[in-house]
Amino acid sequence: MANILKSYVEVKGNEEVIKLVDSLVDQVNDSDEDAIVAFAKAFYDNVELSEDGRSVMNGWSYENLGAKWTQLYDVQGDGMFSIESAWYLPRQFFYRLYDLCFPIDNNVVIEVKYEDEGFDPVGALVIKTRKQDGDEGDEEEYYLSGCVWGEKTALEDPTADMDFDDEDYDDTQMEFYETLAETQDNLLDKCLKLVESDGMSFDEWEDWVK
Repeated sequence: MANILKSYVEVKGNEEVIKLVDSLVDQVNDSDEDAIVAFAKAFYDNVELSEDGRSVMNGWSYENLGAKWTQLYDVQGDGMFSIESAWYLPRQFFYRLYDLCFPIDNNVVIEVKYEDEGFDPVGALVIKTRKQDGDEGDEEEYYLSGCVWGEKTALEDPTADMDFDDEDYDDTQMEFYETLAETQDNLLDKCLKLVESDGMSFDEWEDWVK
């Protein structure tokens, strides 16, 4: 596994929840603070900073984000953005994002496709709520349903040993990225199917992301 892992996030929900997500991302993007500090402070109220306030404490990041650091990479808008994190998928961050969105839209779905810079691993993550009917006369119960797939999935980049000016470099690179996209789409589809049946409950997810 290489040092940087990139995650492409899409939040699917009603207009209000999309506005919330976009406003939080814009807050990060418009901040003059350090990129890692700005990201943490936009999504959390309890960020632990160094004495000079210029960096996020590693222990806090591991506990609340799931990686040593996480920062915004790109903004697409309409609930879509991408982030970079150190070494690991920031699972706790995605749970936090869901936790912020759920009160606004109980049907919100968070979909993530991710890839290490060495493409080992590549994968997908889905968090959503499913309703479970209780006994007759009981109210419906909500369960958080989460799935990560692909942590053992790796792809070998055929251009790694090529030069940029090789005749077939561009075609080889394009074919590889098509394979990458197809792999992530398939893993995301598996996640979406699994969360409808065997996804984790709220308590199970909380234990799993620790």
